Amino acid sequence: MNAQHGKPFTSIPRRGPFGPRADLLVFVMIAGCVLTGANVSLAGRPLVVDDAAPVAAGHLEMEMGFTHTRLQGGGREQAIPVMTAAYGVIDMLEVGLGIRRVNDDRRREAPAEGFEDLHLLTKFSILEQCEGWPAAALSLDVSLPTANKAKGLSTGNSDQAFTFIMSKLYDRSGLHLNLGYLLVNSPHSAKLKNRLTGGLAADYAIRPALTLVGEVFGASREGKGERNEAAFQLGLRYAVNARLVLDAAAGRSLRSSGASVQGTAGLTWIVDIKNYLNVGN
Repeated sequence: MNAQHGKPFTSIPRRGPFGPRADLLVFVMIAGCVLTGANVSLAGRPLVVDDAAPVAAGHLEMEMGFTHTRLQGGGREQAIPVMTAAYGVIDMLEVGLGIRRVNDDRRREAPAEGFEDLHLLTKFSILEQCEGWPAAALSLDVSLPTANKAKGLSTGNSDQAFTFIMSKLYDRSGLHLNLGYLLVNSPHSAKLKNRLTGGLAADYAIRPALTLVGEVFGASREGKGERNEAAFQLGLRYAVNARLVLDAAAGRSLRSSGASVQGTAGLTWIVDIKNYLNVGN
């Protein structure tokens, strides 16, 4: 479960992804060929790229963490806490909420501190994994203008991010592909653009409880005069037990602008709500 892009609130600023549209098309064709040749592993924290599996029915999945980013142009971005929660309504559908509190101090920009907009999240499975085909899902992330616009924490408008997700597994490793489109309801003064987003993630189980994760992700430019974005990160995920997973990752921008270094750490906690209710009865 991850929320997506724009001015994201997820583990890494879920901001990231590609240069010219032709480059993105080549990337998609290569990733698609790899995915269709592969069984589904879960993405999730600390990755920006999401996985195709919704939260199991009757379960509540909660993610909490923080990020710290040093920018190449000077200044820093911090987000603590970064929180999301998703509930499995049925086997094919999850719904959730996400929010983060930021402390940004960028060069040549006014500092911003406080909670950003609340996000409504949903993910629906459209294809289960079968021989020769990956699992697939669609996700929707709707931002609600709940944050303080005067402090620069919100545009005062709602944005919508649509993402197509594919996941596939090779024995102990998994691949996850995200392709998205962000509809930006830009204020007239900002002149922000709608954005293409995308990313490819991989995970490999070093041991039963320890997983190595990595990804590349990006987005088309945020506005006129801005640059397309691309970044990567590498990290580890450690399963304390079946319900609690700890994670950490670090990365940087693949371009001359963006993050010179960025890091994130957090946890994922899964609660079987349906089972607790049955025990109570």
